[in-house]
Amino acid sequence: MKTFKLENEPKIESGFTTPENYFEEFSAKFLQQLPENEPKVISIFSITKTWIYAAAAAIVLALTIPVYNNYHTKSSEIDTITLENYIAYHSTVSDADLVSILDEKDIQKISTNLNIEDKKIEDELITNKNLEQYILN
Repeated sequence: MKTFKLENEPKIESGFTTPENYFEEFSAKFLQQLPENEPKVISIFSITKTWIYAAAAAIVLALTIPVYNNYHTKSSEIDTITLENYIAYHSTVSDADLVSILDEKDIQKISTNLNIEDKKIEDELITNKNLEQYILN
């Protein structure tokens, strides 16, 4: 292989040239081409403030709704239908237990005066074919 010396060989020109004073005038030309009105700058902190406020509002709602529901749904009185169902389906409650709990006022509330004649009762029982249901229930 032949020795190659760069200093002795003719050099090839690149073909690329820069205009005179290009690098000195570049910044001035570039600044002239920029638009004069600056774009509106939106701070990151203003966007995060809205998200923080929204998260705080959601947390407050999540904590207050159950408290509101518990406060308004609790009542100290027992619903009469619930009480009747409890007594009907729990056979451990005897008549003696019920009598010992009732007052005179409660007994007066329970007592009803049905003014039904005996003849009407007999007619109803005769015309109705489900007499066994009345007797059993």
